[in-house]
Amino acid sequence: MAGKIRIILVDDHDIVILGIKAILARSNDIEIVAITADGEETLSKVGELRPDVVVLDIDLPKVSGIEVTEYITQHYPATKVLLHTSYVDETNIVKGFEAGALGYVPKTFKPDQLLEAIYTVNKGDRYLKGSISETFINSYFKVKQAEAASEEVKKSLSKREIEILKHIAGGLSNQDIADLLSISIRTVEAHKHNIMNKLEIFSTVELAKYAIKHQIITL
Repeated sequence: MAGKIRIILVDDHDIVILGIKAILARSNDIEIVAITADGEETLSKVGELRPDVVVLDIDLPKVSGIEVTEYITQHYPATKVLLHTSYVDETNIVKGFEAGALGYVPKTFKPDQLLEAIYTVNKGDRYLKGSISETFINSYFKVKQAEAASEEVKKSLSKREIEILKHIAGGLSNQDIADLLSISIRTVEAHKHNIMNKLEIFSTVELAKYAIKHQIITL
């Protein structure tokens, strides 16, 4: 069995499990190591068996699929989560990805899509098919990454430096900023110098671009 992708299937509908088992039986690279029907049992089996991939329904009794996903990704990061659900609203799918899931396949899937999804998430790549737009998810995560980057910038700069960076990005000159904040132009220049050193950016134009990119100012 060495080298096979070890799977736990999680669904509380027997007919769904039978269908998935039939599909996975087509592959010699996949081994089903457990089948569970609720969140609590799933977490127990994941801890015991440490599978490569958990094919997980969101709507589970006792502990929701979202909570299960979050726990798995936090405590067993080597195990990948693939959401396999009838939920098609963006809110629930986004929550699943936020919790750490790498893939989503609707229950209206084509058989080959499930196999493709398992292979994809097992490699650590994101997989998304169905009525939820891949463009939407990718755009969502780009926004989240930009927000996280913005927070990192805010941590590295003082409040005064962020304030001055906003004014620089807004097109104000050093003298304008000095007048606005009632400080000397030398103080503005000193803050600007510190900002550039911290961000490793050495032109006013690039500072402005940086502030826009990291949502320190919005247009």
